[in-house]
Amino acid sequence: METTHRLSSFEYKVIKKDIKNITIKINGKGEVYVIAPLNVSYPSIEKIVENKMEWIQENVEVTKNRIYNMKSMGLLDGKKLLWIGNFLKIEMQQADIKKCYVEIAEDKIIVYGKAVLLKNEENIKKSICEFYKQRAKVIFRERVDIYHKNLNVYPKKITIRCQKTRWGSCSSNGNISFNYKILMAPMEVIDYVVVHELCHLVYMDHSRDYWRLVESIIPQYKNRRKWLKYNGYMLNFPEKYI
Repeated sequence: METTHRLSSFEYKVIKKDIKNITIKINGKGEVYVIAPLNVSYPSIEKIVENKMEWIQENVEVTKNRIYNMKSMGLLDGKKLLWIGNFLKIEMQQADIKKCYVEIAEDKIIVYGKAVLLKNEENIKKSICEFYKQRAKVIFRERVDIYHKNLNVYPKKITIRCQKTRWGSCSSNGNISFNYKILMAPMEVIDYVVVHELCHLVYMDHSRDYWRLVESIIPQYKNRRKWLKYNGYMLNFPEKYI
């Protein structure tokens, strides 16, 4: 059950679940959600929100600044899309084909399709996502082939996914998964993610030995991690295209 509450002029939503601890989350629009156990009273929740107000306001401001930045760069309205660290314009071109086709040409992401297809927002989004996914299969395989030689390891399986919070993952049975949205980042950042996961085939933790191994292959890995920390929010698909 979701309820809306106010603390002075500040608004937040409360969702009660069968959980043990209270969590405060800020979504991509800057809205604040408090996920609380069923037995915690609303006055108690308000007290917690009040105590965390400084942290909440700081992070809401960060989120709103990010939204502003993405709007100013044309990343929210479908005017532009990131591809290997470059901002490319999205262009629709009519073509007599059964389903949309996407390609990169002349520094543009071009979506081809019949007029009726190009008027369908969801259809365009699916076509662009599928393009990224298929290109990711090729690019990640190429990058793994380059870096695995430094480690003398190779993943049993490489999977391409679209995840909300993780750029990649490595399972204990030797399978590696990559988030195809990372193709929006510069190639040096993509390479860092590839090396990060390959090193987990040697060390399944983030110990000193693990980070030494990463550094031996990418000496500037800290800068690339920092890039992801501060720019990762931009690696996403627009909310609308038309």
